[in-house]
Amino acid sequence: MGFIEGDEGRLWGRKTPLERKAEVIACFARYFGEQAAHPYAFEEVNWAEEEYTRGCYAGFLAPGVWSAYGKALREPIGRLHWAGTETATVWNGFMDGAVRSGERVAGEILSTLSR
Repeated sequence: MGFIEGDEGRLWGRKTPLERKAEVIACFARYFGEQAAHPYAFEEVNWAEEEYTRGCYAGFLAPGVWSAYGKALREPIGRLHWAGTETATVWNGFMDGAVRSGERVAGEILSTLSR
């Protein structure tokens, strides 16, 4: 897995999917060896084209927001529970954090239902 961000993301976003795939696979082969040049599958997401994110794979919090308000990002409001990588207490901003937050919310909901 890899990310192309910032100016590089904008540059590569203008290239074709086949151009991006070829360069990404070549890059992985340089870093991880020839075996990485032959992936089982290749999936790409251009976050700038996603309707609800418009250019990022995770939310950005300004300095001080996470430490001052991080807990509020996770607290349920009535029956509304918040999940997503931005609400994770570990691996915030990564897939692992997103999964952990989903597990946390599932536990909250199960706890509420058992009462």
